[in-house]
Amino acid sequence: MNRNKILIASLIFFQFELNSECSNAQINFTQFQDQHAFSQASQFMPSLIGEGIRKYKITFFDFYGAAANSSFSLAELDKLSSTKTWSNNTVDSLLNNLKTENTIYAVVNFSFLNVSFNINKHKRKFLSFAIGTRERLDLNMLYSHNLISLLLKGNKQFAGETVSLSPLSINFLQCTDYYFGMKTLLSFKVGKKTLLKLKPALQFHYLTSMANVYSKKSNLALYTQQDGRELNLNYDYDLYIASPGNNMGTHGVFGDVTVKAITKNLFSGVGNGKSFDFGLGADVNDWIKINMAVTDVGAISFKNHAVNYSGNGEIKFDGFSTNYTETQNSFNSQADSMLSLLKPNFENAQYKAPLATKYFTNVSFNLLKKRKKNGMVYFRHTFNITYIKGFKNYLNATTTPLMVLGYNYSVGNILNFGISAAKGGTAQTSVGANLSLQFSHYQLWCNSNNLLPFIGKQNAKGIDGAVGMGMEF
Repeated sequence: MNRNKILIASLIFFQFELNSECSNAQINFTQFQDQHAFSQASQFMPSLIGEGIRKYKITFFDFYGAAANSSFSLAELDKLSSTKTWSNNTVDSLLNNLKTENTIYAVVNFSFLNVSFNINKHKRKFLSFAIGTRERLDLNMLYSHNLISLLLKGNKQFAGETVSLSPLSINFLQCTDYYFGMKTLLSFKVGKKTLLKLKPALQFHYLTSMANVYSKKSNLALYTQQDGRELNLNYDYDLYIASPGNNMGTHGVFGDVTVKAITKNLFSGVGNGKSFDFGLGADVNDWIKINMAVTDVGAISFKNHAVNYSGNGEIKFDGFSTNYTETQNSFNSQADSMLSLLKPNFENAQYKAPLATKYFTNVSFNLLKKRKKNGMVYFRHTFNITYIKGFKNYLNATTTPLMVLGYNYSVGNILNFGISAAKGGTAQTSVGANLSLQFSHYQLWCNSNNLLPFIGKQNAKGIDGAVGMGMEF
């Protein structure tokens, strides 16, 4: 029981660390409502390429970090991490917070350079382009309620039934992203008073990766006989790992990772791939703007420095054989023999790791249209609705839809500030804010999708933040 508590405490501590150091929403959706940040938001919404700028814009850096979990608030994590002895009430409280499937994730995006520019035709925007590079790190972990309950309360509770201990998986991807995007503007007169603008967009990404962990398959099922005399554990898993290390599998999971190996693969990576983002925007008299996108459609191939760890079988356990002559070494030998069945087979094998494909929709209602002396158009009031959904629970995507309501107020397009409230996704509930400033050609911005940790930890399951700087002409 003590060993099980250590395992659970380690898991909770890992979860607590993620929440303490990073953030809440997998995507920096607050940027969708701030005109100063549209160039950064176009990395997820291609139809925003060229929006919010007159001629061109250069982003020097844009950093975003996020982490959250689906089960525990920060207040609950604080309480669990400070508990020295766990009573039955503590265990029951922990299990009551867990869902059937639970998620932990962390995300870091850092843009080194982003350049966006517009090409006019008859003094109107006709084509818009974006080119840039960014560093991406995504981590997610899935674990089940049954697994934690088994570790904390034992298998007696499952007598006479087969229970699934899945999911139990971890996925991690580091990649350097070189991207190029293009958008065109098509205008149509609908009736006498309606001008409809359509903005089809496409973005291409070339990706190199230095490290990846991909849980392709992970199935665990436990059967306990009614009288508790025998346990049957069925397992079937496929885990792929890539790293710059040599002798993977034989010299550790990630192999011999040395400075020389990292330097050798720093630019080319140990894997590379391609992906596409598809976007479409529609503006109705500029008052209503609709932007939709499907992003990260693609995969990264790992050919060298890649290993497949796999296992498939069944373990039957009806106790250790013993008599008065048995020694502790004999018990250890029997335990080692049983556990050896769980040890994975490994082989060097190339594989493809998919990206976290997601769907976006953003609708904005814009009031009080203004035009500055330099020709820049902005709106004093902007109301936003954003919908985000992943195709599976993987990396920075989740199948739990995220709905966001937001508002932004602009003071002469010099100072923009706004608020947002979100429901769904991994962190379930969040309240955020954005602030940006433009003086001359310089822009500074910062935002957070989730400020709840600073308002009340009892409702916060994550925290995030972003900061950036650029020049607009």
